[in-house]
Amino acid sequence: MRIAIMGASVRAAAFSALAAGYEVIAADLFADSDLVARCPATRIEPDADAFVDWLAEQDVDAWMFTGSWENYAPHVARMAELKPLLGNPAKTLEACKSATQLAGLFADNQVAFPEITSAPPSEAGWLTKSHATAGGLGVDDWVPGSEAPENCYWQRKIAGRSISAAYVAAAGEGKLLGVTEQLMNRKWTHSQPFHYAGSVGPFELPKVDVPSPRPSPGSGRGDLNAQLLHVGCVLAREVGLVGVFGVDFVLDDKGTAWVVDVNPRYTASMEVVERFAGVNMIAAHIAACTKDELPEPVSRSDQSFGKAYLFAKRNATFRGPPSLDIADIPHEGDAIQRGKPICTLLADGVDRAEVEQKLQEKARELEAYLFGDE
Repeated sequence: MRIAIMGASVRAAAFSALAAGYEVIAADLFADSDLVARCPATRIEPDADAFVDWLAEQDVDAWMFTGSWENYAPHVARMAELKPLLGNPAKTLEACKSATQLAGLFADNQVAFPEITSAPPSEAGWLTKSHATAGGLGVDDWVPGSEAPENCYWQRKIAGRSISAAYVAAAGEGKLLGVTEQLMNRKWTHSQPFHYAGSVGPFELPKVDVPSPRPSPGSGRGDLNAQLLHVGCVLAREVGLVGVFGVDFVLDDKGTAWVVDVNPRYTASMEVVERFAGVNMIAAHIAACTKDELPEPVSRSDQSFGKAYLFAKRNATFRGPPSLDIADIPHEGDAIQRGKPICTLLADGVDRAEVEQKLQEKARELEAYLFGDE
């Protein structure tokens, strides 16, 4: 099967598809050197119509998208008329991006979801969230009395650890594939607050039981594993998600997993899950979309894995680095502006702490090479 993969950055999904034996063509905002070396790849400016035009010209059996195409449901609908879509249609994307619809769905199914409002709150403790957020973009702390951003709503802020769950769904059934912890507010990545900067996994699931407010069969409470399984089942059954999808949570100190975002497509953390869960994400995605099949349980790695996005602390010109385990590698001589991503760092280790330490060390080594830092 020849498939087109498109999105903001598709290297991880493309490599997964290639490993599964598919022929791949790609289009994203970067067309990085390691992607171009493995398959035909086109760099497209951030213009949704340009992606539509690109797909119309491709000779492929099917296509799929990564982030942040869940925010472009009308364009997805247009492209689904051009070529067969492997993934969720426009109507499903709109449901997953509607905070109001999700709030009602989760309330009916005893899933923890922070309070939302469409009116500016008069007190602190809230976040502003864009209706078109992805990867933490468009999320910020709300300062009462300040000017409200356009196209936003407010969500009560929950304190805790940021985790992501990766699922695959078919025929109304959802399956949990793995859980990672997000790297948020790590100064060494130079990312902005709330912006996704990487993942480490597997995340150890606490065994703390969370009582259900209305105990019943299929309740959305219990230990963390039970809560996450329940969320995946609710989304597959009630929203009709198909293929791989991700859900971002905040795990509070009482053991409750609060849903903060639903991503109805391949997510960045799935590259990490694929390494420890022993399942090829794109193979699982395509089998779910075309055959209603879910992957069988597989043995998991006893190691931990991680990835981190390194952002430029100042303007730089990229030069091929010494031997480092990195991906999303710019082309030689590319200009990288301050605050923009340089590349993705990859590491493995015996546990989460070792993985994050290795990622930090690689960040320092790469910055020393690019910027001449000590």
